[in-house]
Amino acid sequence: MPSGKPHWRKSLSADIVAGTTTALVGIPQTMGFALVAGINPIYGLYTAAFSTAFGALLTGSSFLKVMLSNVIAVSLFSILAPVPESDVPATLFVLTLLVGLFQLGFGLARAGSLTRFISNAVLTGFIIGAALLIVLGQLGNLTGYELPGDAIQILAVLDLILHAGDIQVQPLAVGLLTIALALIFRRAPRLSSVALLLPIVITTLLVRAADLEVALVGDISAIPAGLPFPVLPELALAPGLLVPALALAIIGLVMAIGITEKTPEPDGTIADVNRDFAGQGVANILASFFQCAPSSGSLSATTLNVSAGAETRAANLISGILVGAVILVAGPLAELIPLSALAGILILIGAELIYRPHEIVCICRYSRPGRWGMIATFISTQVLPLQYSIYVGVFLSLAIYLITSTREASVVRLVPVEGGMFREESPPGWLPDGRLTILSIAGSVYFATLRAIERSLPSPEGTDGAVVILALRGRVEAGTGFFRMLERYARRLLAHNGRLILAEVDPRLLAGLAETGVTETVGPANIFVATPTIWESLMEAIQTAEAGT
Repeated sequence: MPSGKPHWRKSLSADIVAGTTTALVGIPQTMGFALVAGINPIYGLYTAAFSTAFGALLTGSSFLKVMLSNVIAVSLFSILAPVPESDVPATLFVLTLLVGLFQLGFGLARAGSLTRFISNAVLTGFIIGAALLIVLGQLGNLTGYELPGDAIQILAVLDLILHAGDIQVQPLAVGLLTIALALIFRRAPRLSSVALLLPIVITTLLVRAADLEVALVGDISAIPAGLPFPVLPELALAPGLLVPALALAIIGLVMAIGITEKTPEPDGTIADVNRDFAGQGVANILASFFQCAPSSGSLSATTLNVSAGAETRAANLISGILVGAVILVAGPLAELIPLSALAGILILIGAELIYRPHEIVCICRYSRPGRWGMIATFISTQVLPLQYSIYVGVFLSLAIYLITSTREASVVRLVPVEGGMFREESPPGWLPDGRLTILSIAGSVYFATLRAIERSLPSPEGTDGAVVILALRGRVEAGTGFFRMLERYARRLLAHNGRLILAEVDPRLLAGLAETGVTETVGPANIFVATPTIWESLMEAIQTAEAGT
């Protein structure tokens, strides 16, 4: 039997390469996202170290990279903006703790299935809106001109245009050079893993050598050497942060579930999303004691982790350890990084998130409710604090679901064809005299769709002796409203010398039919219970109807 040692060595080697790659890319990313959030970049680095390492050990997915993401960063900025500068760190760490508690609760409650009610169209509008906020929010650092902080950011651009003469050439040149170098290095296979880090190193050295007048990270915050000791967050701040913390938890989980479903495990299976929820929650809870920002799964970082060759969860653990080592050895050197260089990287990341024309065109072309949901969510991200936009998105997703399912609920006519099969047609408006009409319900059956379904049933008015077979295959659950609708239709048919036959009835519905009077009105002989063989009871009902018994 072959030894497991060579396989272990092979996977460790691959995980070291992947972990090193994601650490090198993640260092400038997390510092930039901390800048977006309006917090000290060191908290972004702490998050890349501790949250990533904790997440590697606790989540269900082997490849999910937990870190401060772009969407979380923008949301943090709107939450922390009203907070006095001296209170920002304490508020941040309590937010991290609360987000973790909410995420853990979602995981224990197995709430993963609920995220399916957030539509892809709404999520697309949310991500594009958040990415645009990142781009707009960094124009000040890129140009050296301070945009008004109290204006809607998309309108603040007008202020930048009106004050074009105040744009500082040197920061703008450094930022544009950073973007250009990142694009060039991405095309070089050997440099792609450092395509974000290397431009920052080059521009930092250039600014230092040429003594350019450019704002540095050290001008806004000090980067201490060493890792933090555990400290208990100030729990007295928690009551006022519950609502934004819940929004952050929802944002993080929605993003994470999409990543998990797109990133299968090494054996091809999909990880348990509820374990991912709980794992991210515990990771945030632990990270809150180490001065970390709220974290969630990152699509770009997870994709990079897989493409870099990760084979086990050790890759993310190694990534977190390497970031921690960099903080220990070279943390204060981060103070020398030009803000315009970080702004260039963030603008590049944001622009790539915005540029998704195929997805936008597909949504606009094939889903009218989705189109308006995407547009409305996008607008909400620009005019509301981002953490509240997710609530708008959830509401719109539910509205889209209700509208779509209500529209789709209807009745179809089944016309027998050769080979015992049926052709679907639109139902007739009125039933033919003394003839058999076979119907089936299409779409979801619940209280909001009953009216549409009942309107689709052919009218027996003015007819005589019409027979209707209604196939109920797949209808496992139904409320009393559905049973009452069947009883009303059966009575309408009886009033015109007709009858209703129910076929393919799930055995679990029989008690409900009897208790609501449907069985008595229709007649027990006109109810055909479904069998494991599809349409078997329907064929029996047709034979009975044609025989006139």
